[in-house]
Amino acid sequence: MTDQSQIRFGIIGAGVAAETHARELARVDGARLEAVFARDNGKAERFRSAFDVPKAYSDLDRFLADTCIDAVIVATPNGLHRDYALAVCAAGKHVIVEKPLEITTERAQAIISACKRAGTRLFVIYQRRYSQAARKAKEDIAAGRLGKIVLVNIVDNEFRKPEYYQKDYWRGTKDLEGGGCIITQSTHLIDLVQYLTGPIASVFAYTDTALHAIETEDTAVAVFKFANGALGTLSSSTAAYPGLRHMVTISGTEGSIIFNGEHDQIIFRTSQHDDDSIDYHGEFSFADPVDPRAYPTTGQRIQLQKITDSLIAADHAGEVDEPQMLRALQVSDALYRSAAEGAQALIAD
Repeated sequence: MTDQSQIRFGIIGAGVAAETHARELARVDGARLEAVFARDNGKAERFRSAFDVPKAYSDLDRFLADTCIDAVIVATPNGLHRDYALAVCAAGKHVIVEKPLEITTERAQAIISACKRAGTRLFVIYQRRYSQAARKAKEDIAAGRLGKIVLVNIVDNEFRKPEYYQKDYWRGTKDLEGGGCIITQSTHLIDLVQYLTGPIASVFAYTDTALHAIETEDTAVAVFKFANGALGTLSSSTAAYPGLRHMVTISGTEGSIIFNGEHDQIIFRTSQHDDDSIDYHGEFSFADPVDPRAYPTTGQRIQLQKITDSLIAADHAGEVDEPQMLRALQVSDALYRSAAEGAQALIAD
């Protein structure tokens, strides 16, 4: 790296996720978007022009050989993450992968192992962790203000029009998306609740394809048992019209909190340990955007800032937090296994 005060990023991909990262990187101190790669040269050039990126590539080898790139964001279809991440790692550049890390734990493990061997940093984008609401929930749990956590409920009933799946060749496919509403939408919240309350130990799930003409699920329900003994539930869909804002409810023996991490709202909070209660009366909008481009992206910016700061400081160089990176995928693997087998699925420590 020639300038320790700046991290120069490249992006692989030119879709919705890549656009979000391009917009937010422009607002990150110490970050510079240097180049974009897309297999289609026209897409790469349009992206370069739209976001004022200095370079556009349609040749992956040339992109990876660019010595002006320090770190690469992989924003491709889920099932292509492994191959691109391995190529980035082999080129000696740091790797940032859009959620999920891959479509199975096994494929994700290959990325983690390669980065460990090469000594390159690896990050996964799970921006829901960075909302103020999530931070408050984590503080409450850590301080014991909710008491013993007994229930964790996720409601993620979204709606996507048929065009959402039709316009992108990879959506709703087993090989490239890896699943449906569980692995693409609800993976955020599966990651978030484990970040807040600890790992999920076992699951029992049902899935269905209720509306869309796709290979994968657009509706799912599940029950969880957490390693700490708490029980939980998941309701997940992209077929639930008109689409509702997600709600995460964490209930303990001495308090409860309900929040939406995406729109950064605490809907309800009470604790026996303080009078700082919150109870929305008509101020919370249950309706959620249908357009996947219409969501707040502040969380991405905050996470990208943390990644940039970490790379500039070169702290914990080469260190990969493997358990944190794999937990969401371990749960989605178990959910799909449970639904297929009609039985409880355990998650290894």
